[in-house]
This record gives sequence, C-alpha cells and structure tokens, in this order.
Amino acid sequence: MAKEKSKNTVSIGDVFAVSLPDGRYGAIKVANQIDNSYLIITTPYIGTEIPSIENELLGEILRQNRFFYNNDKALIWVDGKVPKEVIYIGNIPLSSNERKIRCNAFGDKWDKTVGMAVFLEWRWEYDRENFEEEIQEEEKRIEEQYRKRSQKPKKMMKDETFWSIISLLNFNDENDEEEILEPAVNALAKMSVKDIKEFEEALSYKLYLLDTKEHAQNIGEYSYDEETQGYFSADLFLYFRCSVIAEGKECFELTIKNPQNMPKDNSFEPLLSLASEAYTKRTGKDFEYITGCDYESFSNVEGWE
Repeated sequence: MAKEKSKNTVSIGDVFAVSLPDGRYGAIKVANQIDNSYLIITTPYIGTEIPSIENELLGEILRQNRFFYNNDKALIWVDGKVPKEVIYIGNIPLSSNERKIRCNAFGDKWDKTVGMAVFLEWRWEYDRENFEEEIQEEEKRIEEQYRKRSQKPKKMMKDETFWSIISLLNFNDENDEEEILEPAVNALAKMSVKDIKEFEEALSYKLYLLDTKEHAQNIGEYSYDEETQGYFSADLFLYFRCSVIAEGKECFELTIKNPQNMPKDNSFEPLLSLASEAYTKRTGKDFEYITGCDYESFSNVEGWE
C-alpha cells in the first residue's frame, strides 16, 4: 500500500499508521475530540506493511499486559495537531461500543510516540528479558537525576482544608474515575488559583513523604527487593502512594508511621490530575505549576538511603 500524505484536519474515526522503532508499522484511531484534544486508540495491528483500511485489526483496541498493566485498553487523550510522521490510511466510523468509551488517561502533545504501545507489548511477549533490563537502566538513570535535586515544599494548603477536599472523592463500585474525582474537582475549582496551587503543593509533599524504600518494600507482588533485583515499577509505586492519600487522613498517617500499611492491590493514578482539572475548570487554561517537592519515585533521597 502506498503511503499517503499527512492529513491536516482530523475527524473522528480517522485511522493512521505509525512507524515503529524496528521499521514495522502500528496503527491508531481517533475515537473522540474535545476542542484541540483527541482520544487515541492504539490498535493491535503490527506488521511490515501499512495496513489497508479493510484490515479487521483496525477495529480493535490493543490490550496491555506489560509490567503492571492488567489487560488494560490502550487509550489516551493527547493535544495538538496530527504529527507529520503519521500516515493517514482512511476513516472507519465508530462502533456503538467505541462511542461509549470513556478515558481519563491524559498524555501530552500528540507526537510520533503515540501508538508505540503495540511495539512495547510485542517486546513484552517476545523480548522480555532485554526489555526489562532496558527499563531498569532507564529508571536507575532517572533515580540518580532526582537524587541530585533539592527538595523543599512551597506554601501548602492547610491540612484541614486539604483532607476535606480528599474526603469528597466519590468511591463506589459503579463510578468511573471521572465520577470519583468530580465532587473534589468541583469543590477545588470554586477556590482561588492560589488555593489550587497550594493543594497541589500539599499533595506533592505527602506523596514525597511516602516515597521511601521501606514503603516501596511493602506494595505486594511488585515490591522493591534489593536482594533479588526483581523488576520494580517507579510509576506503579507512585500510583500506590496516591491510593494511600485517596483513602484519607487516617490511612495516610497510619501508613507514614507504619509502611506495612501500604496497599497491596490498590492504586489511584487519577489523583494526580485533581488540581490540574480544577484549575482548567476554573480558568479554562492548562495547569502549569512546578511544586517544590517532586512526587516521582526516588525523589526522597533520605527515604531511600
């Protein structure tokens, strides 16, 4: 199939081929659009040729199982124009199930890396040992980078106000991530921009305090283990720390004192977007704020010594 030129405008249902690092092709599909943001589906197609629009795999969603994924759909919201590197294949109208898709995973700019999940899943299945080794080396590099950074929190929201917002998280079996966050987002959005930044500062500092080796050694299957040097996901550890805070003040204080209280099968990544969603709701702009303490794993140098 001959390559087509990049498409300047994007429509829901548009399908694009993406070039993978090993010279093969993957494929992505646009499932939704809000202003200048697009919901991208990564399909399970991977091959040496650009697929035809009739290929059945273009109507499916890749399921991810590498590292801490558990059969998760490959969906992500991205911003901006379609990158020139992708190749327009055609348009496939959304199925009824695709029109019902809801996603709270937000990436950054739509660039040539969007759609790489199919390649990463292929490596997980066929080249896992080398793949894990590369990821571990990269996370060691990131760890060293964070260790060199000075960490000092800026002005934070008062604890009473912070935990009152956290208490609004609406957890029940029927709610999706957006519905869980909504009451807390609405409450924070009614406050000032200064309050929103102070909330983010308080959240970052609490996540930073939980970022210790002892806490990482108590997260269950993927716990940090110096002796075996088994795979440890810095991202998963961050999401587990989020769940401690999402559980509320009592859980947080007990877990700070006793790392064995770390959740073993629970994570809550959406907490990281609470302040940014409140800021956007209040101002209509993107949230660009750098906290004094970094909540990424390995940032708390003393906690990892």
